[in-house]
Parts: sequence; structure tokens; C-alpha cells
Amino acid sequence: MRPFKLLTIAAVGLLALCCSACGESVAAKAPPTKLKTFNFRIIGEPETLDWNRAHTPIETYILLNIMEGLLAFDGAMKVSPALAQSWTISPDGKTYTFKLRPDVKWSDGVPLKARDFVYSWKRLLSPMTAAAYAYFLFDVEGAENFNKGLNKDFGSVGIKALDDVTFQVRLAHPVAHWITIPTFWVTFPLREDVVQKNGSDWEKPGRMVTLGPYKLVAHDIDSKIVLRPNPNYHGKRGNIEEINALIVKDATTAVTLYESGKLDFVTDLSTLDVKRFSSSPDFKVFPYLKTAYLGLVVDKFPLTNLKVRRAIAMAIDKSKFGELLYGKQQAATTLVPPSLIAYSKTLGLPYDPVRAKAELRASGLDMSRPLNLDLVIPNWDKPLNVAQFIQGELHKNLGLSVNLQPFDNKTFRAQVDLRAYPLFQLSWSADYPDPDNFVSLFLSSSGNNRTTWKNAQYDQRVLAARRMPDLKAREKIYLQLQKQLLEEETVIIPLYYEPNIALVRPRVKGLELNPINYLLLKKVSVD
Repeated sequence: MRPFKLLTIAAVGLLALCCSACGESVAAKAPPTKLKTFNFRIIGEPETLDWNRAHTPIETYILLNIMEGLLAFDGAMKVSPALAQSWTISPDGKTYTFKLRPDVKWSDGVPLKARDFVYSWKRLLSPMTAAAYAYFLFDVEGAENFNKGLNKDFGSVGIKALDDVTFQVRLAHPVAHWITIPTFWVTFPLREDVVQKNGSDWEKPGRMVTLGPYKLVAHDIDSKIVLRPNPNYHGKRGNIEEINALIVKDATTAVTLYESGKLDFVTDLSTLDVKRFSSSPDFKVFPYLKTAYLGLVVDKFPLTNLKVRRAIAMAIDKSKFGELLYGKQQAATTLVPPSLIAYSKTLGLPYDPVRAKAELRASGLDMSRPLNLDLVIPNWDKPLNVAQFIQGELHKNLGLSVNLQPFDNKTFRAQVDLRAYPLFQLSWSADYPDPDNFVSLFLSSSGNNRTTWKNAQYDQRVLAARRMPDLKAREKIYLQLQKQLLEEETVIIPLYYEPNIALVRPRVKGLELNPINYLLLKKVSVD
């Protein structure tokens, strides 16, 4: 398929003249087509479509429509069967046995086997894969030692195929939330023969095999990704015959394409477009378990000094974010967002410029010359607005000079992974609806911990909370952990919580985003 070319600047300008009034539906008639299509925007080129290694929101909408896992979340966010038709848990809470559906075939017609899960989970844990999410399986017996290279015998890890349709997992200890782990994309099955045959090219169109409702048919780098129905899919889906994920980095261009009928669904709107379309019937607000935060790389000067970190936390007026961004943002106090246990309105360091200045003076640093700090951000509208606000706050309240370092998404991710700058701006949205998913982000072993902060006591308490069956006891520990993370050590600074905001054309029926940002297009139909 020929690469899709984005509109020229002149064409975009011409289309902008045709925009409808923001108070009315902005939907336009799409050009005639032989297929029932659904077109949506992703904000950048995916880092990878290898679901063992994928770790950013950009991959989410693609992976969840070409693949499935053992289990899934239903409309009430309860765990329900997916590729596993049933499962049992041993009385001691350690052994999970999954019975696979007998009617599942890969897109090339090969039946799904339990060994496909064994291979995928082994690959996820392999040190060679360097998967950011390998730690998700560390509660499995022997998994962490295998990942760290301390034990090279995978046969001793608690992951087994008992027969073609029976997959068994043995945990080292009971884990309260573990049944949610097999819903997440890094645990999806993978065919060993396909990877061995194609090497690193296995994830390309024509070589990748999948078992979700759609399959990958084209991937034009930095342009678009095309999905078509998987004829071997075991379940039901809507009437969409072609899905086009257009890679549109600029938010204004994305909205222009939406208004012209080239896109059916757009998220990550610019700040001004959120304000402009807020009264349109196309404007949708979905609940989201997401916290934006400012990360502090604690081994970089001057953030090696705890008092400097505390001063920064108390110098930012978070109450301004809703007004600044127009997107119903709510000032964040805890890392864990509202609607989950262990959310609290009273945790975290408060906005207090007087105390912030006192902390900075008490740091012992020479303040005769302004301190300079670099803040790395993705070069999108919203992060830039937030970063400029933080820059102003720290200069006004502490006299700090903050230099903004904006990069395209891939470069930004690389810089954050390298811990190249002392400050970074990120968000965390839940992979499973449990506080553990947020506090475990900052475990020493977490591939998603970019702060360089490690604390053995914190690690032990996170792991201890997982093993507690009593919800109140778990919540108490999660609150203590957040106090340590945000106040006592000030490793990160929660900034705001926000819902998922999107434009959805009226011709699209059944589209929902659940609180963990899953877009399941098998439930969607188009007029």
C-alpha cells in the first residue's frame, strides 16, 4: 500500500477556512469509500509493535486491537475471560491454572497453544529483551532471578504449559492484585516459530501473526498504520472493515483533519482546541486513572540535595493547571489518582512559597548566582504549556533558572531513559486498576523508574502490601509509601489528574475509552 501523505501546509490552511462553528457538531461528510473505515490519530511513530517491549501510550490502541490476553476487563472493570475460557486459583493463592478457549487461531490459521504464552513470558523476562515491564512478572516463582541472570534455567521458573490448552503460573507468594496482570499487553502470547524465522522483523506487516479482531496489513513509518479484519478471529466485532491510525504529531493539524472528515476520533487535543470544542456534541470526556508528574533525577546536582527537591515541590501552584489547560485537570496531591484506594487530598507537600524559600536557604547551596536546571519534555502543546508554567513558578518563587529541553517523542523517551536531565515531565496511567500499579513504578527493579532513586525499605513495603488480603491494611501501607515518596524523599511531584478528552464523529457508534485508556474497536460500528 502506498504511503499516506499528510496534507501540505497550503492544503491545511485551506481546510481551516471550512471549519464549522465550535458550538455545533464539527463532523463533515467523509469522501465515498468502498470500505467501512475508521480513522484515528496517534501522536507519534510507535517505538515498537513488539508487545513484550512496548511501554508507551502510543502503542496502546494498536496492540489492543490486533492482540488479546488470557483475561480482559469488562465494562465494570472486572476481570473476565478472554483467551482463557476459565481459570482456577489454588487454596494457598499461589497457583493459577488457565484453560484456553479451544476455538482460537492465529491470523495464519495456526491454533493457539499454551506454549505460546510460555514463550512470550520467557521472552519478556529474558535479560536480552530488556523489557521495561519485565518486573510485572517478578512475583512469579524464580522470575526475578531469571531476569537478573542469577538463574539461567527457565525450567525452574513457575511458568508451565501442562498441555496444549492448559497454562499454569506458580507465584512465590500470594498477590492481591495478580489476577489483573494477564490482562496487560506485555503478557499476550507470541509464536516462537514466527520470531525465530523473521528475527527482529517479525513485527512487520506480512510477517506478524496476531489473534485479535484485526491484523496489521501496512505500516508506513511516521505516516500511518493500517489494520484489517482478522478472518480467524474467535469473537464478534463491529462493522469496521479498515482501521487507519494516522501519525499526526501536530495537534492543530489533527483537528483540521478531523473537521475535514479525514479523522473520526482524536485525542491529545491542544489546549486551545479543548477550550474551543468544549460545547460541541462531538466533545467527549472519559474517566481516566492518570497522574501527571514532575520527575526528579536524584543523582544529578542540585537534586542530590533533598531540601532543593522539597523547595521545588512547594514552589509550584498546582491549582492553576485546570485554568491553564481547560481540560478539567484537578490538582494532584498523591500519585494514586481519585477513585482508587490510597488516594488522599492531604498527602504531598503543599504549595507554600515561604516554606519553599526557607528549604532552599537551608540546603546550604551558594545562591549568590541562580541555580540552572534543565527540564526535558515532549514537544507537544500541553507539556510545553505545563513546562512554561513550572519554569515561571520556580523563577518567581525560588529564583531558579529552568531551561526547557523539548524533543520529539522518540528522542524525549530516549533522554528520559538515559536520565540525561535533572527534571523530566511524564504521566502515569494505570495498566491495572490498583494502587500497586502506581507505587511499584518506583521500585528499584522497575524498568519504568527514571528517577535513579532506590530504597530497599520502600521496595520491601511495596512487596509486603501485595501479599495482604485485607484491603484496609494495604491502603494504610500505600498511604505511607506515598508519604515517603512525595514528602520524606520528594522523588516526584504529582502535578494534576485529568480525564481522557476526545473528539468523536457522530457516525461512530459504541466507542468508549475505559479508565485505563483501552479503545476496543471490536465494539465499534460506523454509519
